[in-house]
Amino acid sequence: MGFLTKMFSYLAHSFGTLTKFFIKKTEMPITTRDNIIFISEQLEKALTSNSPQTKVAIGAEKELVSLIKKQTEEGNLNNITRTKAYFSFFQRCPEVHWAFLAHTVSRNGGWNMTDLKGDIIGNIISKKQIEPLFLCLERANAFIFQDAYPQLLLYEESKRRGENVFHLLPNFSVSSFMRPFWEHFLLTKNSSLLTVALIINEQQHIQKHVIEQPFFQEHVLETLSFLLQQWLGFTDVLIPFYDKNKVRLAGTTIHDFANVDHRIVIGKTLYGMLFHHKKIYNGAYEFALNTPHTGSRADFWPHLFFHTVKMRKKASIYSPKLVNAWPNIKHRYPEQDDWFDDLSVVKHLHTIPIFKNCDLTDNYLTNIIELSSLARSKQFLF
Repeated sequence: MGFLTKMFSYLAHSFGTLTKFFIKKTEMPITTRDNIIFISEQLEKALTSNSPQTKVAIGAEKELVSLIKKQTEEGNLNNITRTKAYFSFFQRCPEVHWAFLAHTVSRNGGWNMTDLKGDIIGNIISKKQIEPLFLCLERANAFIFQDAYPQLLLYEESKRRGENVFHLLPNFSVSSFMRPFWEHFLLTKNSSLLTVALIINEQQHIQKHVIEQPFFQEHVLETLSFLLQQWLGFTDVLIPFYDKNKVRLAGTTIHDFANVDHRIVIGKTLYGMLFHHKKIYNGAYEFALNTPHTGSRADFWPHLFFHTVKMRKKASIYSPKLVNAWPNIKHRYPEQDDWFDDLSVVKHLHTIPIFKNCDLTDNYLTNIIELSSLARSKQFLF
């Protein structure tokens, strides 16, 4: 069987299986129509305001800004520290659902980074294509944390003080899009609305500062290696959860990484799975609480993946820890380059998709075994 025949045969199988899972869904309203109108009015004011966002902080506020910047820098060392910081925050402020969603997605980011040095992807694409892919994943992971974590800490400080300190957001180059949502959240505690707003903001942020940058357009998004990675399911975003002492997998697949609207819908889909299926939420929280993130897929399935020679006796697919795969990377972050320039994103604030069947366990296992076999035979090598 030729390469193209094998590839399209595999694709047909993969998409056919996924369709069975996701054909049944409902749309859950996020908030009331009046709240959408109110938020839209606040966003329009932010767009039409002629006064620049102040960045002046003095006295105690200056100290707070410095402290948050220091804590953000410490947390933004690598994917491991970011993932841990999100979950620690969620434990302190469980009403901010986005933090747990970000923790879960960040775990996936780490797995994707180490996949590039593992048995499957490492055998499918050439070494010269691997580093640009890693840099894309790492940069997106780091830029989201750099933008979002100060927002989380400002909320925690507002909660501690019992007063709104979100006028300090411009000190962290956060989009003007976010302030109305945080201030609304202080009053209403509408976790779903804030979560979707953060999903929109972070995806638009990396769209402008990562995806649309020339280096990544040329070396990542337009390369066959990246397209291949999408088709072969390594952009599955997984939610590991305990079910009767075994780890099962919920999740979905990103089919068009370059499309920001698609990524926003994916984020909303994952949020619906994580917070609107009690069984998945409870099992995912138990997994996060009891499973330190290493970047190796052995974190969730040590019977299939291994990261040490000792583990290889029981498992068959090499999946290294992040510390053994990649060095820490220093980034330069943009200042005052706001993505928010029109109200079109409001369309995402109305509903959240809720799928009836979210379990990908059997499908993912089948795909991984098939891909492992193909990678070892070098059938997909480029």
